[in-house]
Amino acid sequence: MAAKDSVFHPGEQQLQQKLGVAERQHEMGLRLIRDYMPDQHREFFAMLRTVHVGAVDATGHPWAIMRSGDAGFMASPNDKTLRIASQPLPGEPPDLELSVGAKISIVGIQFETCRRNRLNATVTSHAGGLLEMRVDQSYGNCPKYIQVRNPVADADLAKVVVTESAVLSPEDTALIVASDTLLIASRAKELGDDPRAGVDINHRGGMPGFVSVLDAATIQFPDYKGNNFYNTFGNVVTDDRVGLQFLDFETGTLLNVKGHASLVEDLNDGALPLMGRGLRIRVAHVRRSEGAAPIRYEFGEFSDRNPQTG
Repeated sequence: MAAKDSVFHPGEQQLQQKLGVAERQHEMGLRLIRDYMPDQHREFFAMLRTVHVGAVDATGHPWAIMRSGDAGFMASPNDKTLRIASQPLPGEPPDLELSVGAKISIVGIQFETCRRNRLNATVTSHAGGLLEMRVDQSYGNCPKYIQVRNPVADADLAKVVVTESAVLSPEDTALIVASDTLLIASRAKELGDDPRAGVDINHRGGMPGFVSVLDAATIQFPDYKGNNFYNTFGNVVTDDRVGLQFLDFETGTLLNVKGHASLVEDLNDGALPLMGRGLRIRVAHVRRSEGAAPIRYEFGEFSDRNPQTG
């Protein structure tokens, strides 16, 4: 990608221009968003036992999922390639597009240290549980709004119960409003050869209650001060399809919500860290996987970097 080109796609640029940060973000993006992984990121991914993945299904709708393995299940033979050796967790949608040429996104989070790094990529090989991808965009995220948690036990995944519904149940609502962490997957309008035109997965975090359930088919959460890249919001401007995943760290329940997002203005007074806007999600499908997360965590502490991510 030539230095003069923006690393942001038209939807991201449109929102940055509207909010008056386009010129600054253009220069920042060229400095921070790479088409390779620095060694620090390669070493970081190799340490993790879980990773959060954004991918689209057969209809093109994005989902946020989790993959896991022993430390080293992610490896990079060079700074342009990442390999993930894993199998789907119970409850993962069976029709995710992971064939050669598919767009994919990952965010790795080490909850005990609040470190996280992100990667958008193109699948180059997928066979026998080994998923290989070529880096499109690679960048780090600050530790803002990640709550400290420590792994305490591996889980037995033999008794996972998966249920599906069109709306949120009372149990789903209780999990959501108690959550301080969610993952959101989104996509550019067109998925193509342009490294900017891909799938994205992003972390959102805050104090419990930062996500509201307005009714059984509507979820809403505010935007908080972050890096001003507006990857998620910029995607929503061009394609409203999103996938959310909530995690109960103690029981291992994974709650996936497939839906359609819209930007909400004047959601709050705009006083920092609130940014005066947010996302409202119209629920289309819910998939609840009881006990499907492979690791159980105990709460460490609320981070003084909270609430929430950008």
